[in-house]
Amino acid sequence: MPDFQEVRREISEILKKSPIDFDPQHSELVLKWVLQLKPDADEALQIAALAHDIDRGVTGIIERDLKDYSKIAEFKKAHAMRSAKFTSEILARHGYREEVISKVNTLVKKHEEGGDYESDVLKDADSLAFFEYNIPGYIKYCGEERAKGKIQFMYVRMSPNARSIVGAMVHEDKKIGDLVKNAISELG
Repeated sequence: MPDFQEVRREISEILKKSPIDFDPQHSELVLKWVLQLKPDADEALQIAALAHDIDRGVTGIIERDLKDYSKIAEFKKAHAMRSAKFTSEILARHGYREEVISKVNTLVKKHEEGGDYESDVLKDADSLAFFEYNIPGYIKYCGEERAKGKIQFMYVRMSPNARSIVGAMVHEDKKIGDLVKNAISELG
């Protein structure tokens, strides 16, 4: 029988190799948000939450490498496909059933755009974790102007419920809070 905690540890170890130092924490926060949005989330959705960005730990490819930010959707799709492939390989090595591997694969592939209930939960959890924790690191890696674009990208893709959660978030750093508020207000 596959061991969820062993898979969780392996994913964490891979994410520690990411050029983005906040990836391991982001992974855990996405799982936290998945469980808040869907307390009965099955193991497949929990694994998808942990591994959705594993691509960066394996390939080292990050958004900062994207020269033309207008191509972010293509970049994100390729990222999701690679993450799904790497996660499926891990699950197969750990002896997961094909049905579980297939479900995780689909969820990870769709984590950027959603499209069904569980994929939407994962996408919202990913966005909420970004708003809760990742913005300072994103500014560090990509600069404030690109961070503003990322805030808008993450906000637009969220459900109304997730947007209301973001609206209630208080950032300790006033500069971050102002950046979020201004970026969102520009959306109209």
